[in-house]
Amino acid sequence: MSASARKSAGVVVVAALAALAIWAVVRLLGVELTVGKGPDPSHVGAVDVLVTTLVVGLAAWAVHRVLARTARTARWWPFVGSTAIAVSMLGPSYLADGPAAVALISMHLVVGAILIAGLSIVVPHPSYQRNVTGSGPGHP
Repeated sequence: MSASARKSAGVVVVAALAALAIWAVVRLLGVELTVGKGPDPSHVGAVDVLVTTLVVGLAAWAVHRVLARTARTARWWPFVGSTAIAVSMLGPSYLADGPAAVALISMHLVVGAILIAGLSIVVPHPSYQRNVTGSGPGHP
């Protein structure tokens, strides 16, 4: 595994740990994390949070890897990532109420911010790499 892949995997793990930490704090505060309307809402447990964050993190990593291949497409990563966050928040905003909705939306925002910023930092786009190695514009 390359250094870049290890760092990217680390970003996904940090996002998962942050989501679990938020889940734990919210549960300690007595907020019942439930989604769904009607008589049988689903409870959001730690395993749900962990699995979902890891799946989303790996998907973000894959999308970022594709976009980071060229400087022209790398600049689209923040836009694509923030759009994914906005879409992901539709679920809790419609399927959860009150404190549960606030907690779940906060979790989405934190995980998304970690993935967007973290992947941008650990995998610099190609134009940065060319300039560091001295083969970019203005270098012989």
